[in-house]
Amino acid sequence: MPVISSVVNAVLLVTAGIVVANILAETGVFSRLSSFTGPFCRVSGLSDACILSVVAMGVNATAGKSMLAEYYHDGKVTEREVIPVLIMGTFPVVLGESLFRVQLPAALVLLGPVIGAIYTGLNLFSSGIQAFVALLYSRRFLANPGCASALAPSAPAAALVLNREVVLAGCRKAVPTLRRVVPITLAALIVFSLLSATEIMDAVAAAFDPLLRAVGLPGESAAALVAQFVHFSAGYAIVASLLDNGILTLKTALVTLVLGSMVVITMIYVKYSVPLYLSLFGRFGIRVALVTYAASMAAKVVTVALVMILF
Repeated sequence: MPVISSVVNAVLLVTAGIVVANILAETGVFSRLSSFTGPFCRVSGLSDACILSVVAMGVNATAGKSMLAEYYHDGKVTEREVIPVLIMGTFPVVLGESLFRVQLPAALVLLGPVIGAIYTGLNLFSSGIQAFVALLYSRRFLANPGCASALAPSAPAAALVLNREVVLAGCRKAVPTLRRVVPITLAALIVFSLLSATEIMDAVAAAFDPLLRAVGLPGESAAALVAQFVHFSAGYAIVASLLDNGILTLKTALVTLVLGSMVVITMIYVKYSVPLYLSLFGRFGIRVALVTYAASMAAKVVTVALVMILF
C-alpha cells in the first residue's frame, strides 16, 4: 500500500504540474511577465523561459520542473541551460515549499528555537551556495547577449484570458506530454519504491558511517541518521533527545542534522527525483539527476565544514 500511495501521489503531482503549466501558457500570462523577468535575465544570462521556471519552482517544485521540461522540448530552453536552472531553483524550493511550509515549524518545535533557527539558516545557506554557483556558471558560460527572450511576443501582448476554452486548450496541449511522462513515471517510481523497501536503504545508511567517523561524531548520531529514512521529524526528535541527555553538543548536533539532511536528499532522489527527471527529460534525465544530486551533496559538505569552523 505505501508503494501504491507514493506512486499515485507522484503521478498526480506530475500531471497537475504539466496541466497547470500548459493552462497558464494559454492564458498569455508568460508574455506579460517578460518585463518582470528581464532584470533577472540580465544578471544570470539566461532566457526568461529559464527564469520563469525558477520562479514557478518556488510556488510548486513539480510544476516549475514540468514547465522547464516543456520549454526544453519546445526548444525554448537548451540542454546546457536545464541543469543550471534546476540547481538555481533549489533555493526557492527550499525557501518556499520545503522549509517554511514543512521543515521550519518542525525544527523549531522539536529542536528548540535556537538550534531550530540555526539549522534552518544552514539549510538556506546550503541551497544558496548552489544557486550562487549556478548563477556564476550561467553568467560565464551561458550568457545570452541582450537577453533575447525565448518567450517575447512579436506583437503587443494580448489581454489575459482564463475561461473554459482556455482551460480545455491547455489540457489538450498537455496530453502529448502526459502520454510520454506518465508511463515512464509509473515504471520508474514502482522500481525505485520497491528498492527502497529492501536492504538497499541499509546500504545507503552504512555509506554515511565513514563520514560520521571523519567528523568525530558519537556513535549515537547514527540513530538520528537512520531515523531520517523514516521521516525527517524522527531525526529531529532523536537529536533533541541526545541533546537533552548531554550526548550531543551544539556543534555535533548541527553536524548530525546537516548529515541527516543528506540522507533525506538521498531518499528524495531515490524515490522521487530520479523517476521525475527520467519522465520529464528522457535519457538526459539521468545526467540531470546525477549532477543536481552531486551539487546538493557538495553544498552540504561545505555546510558541514562551515559548522566545524564556526562552532
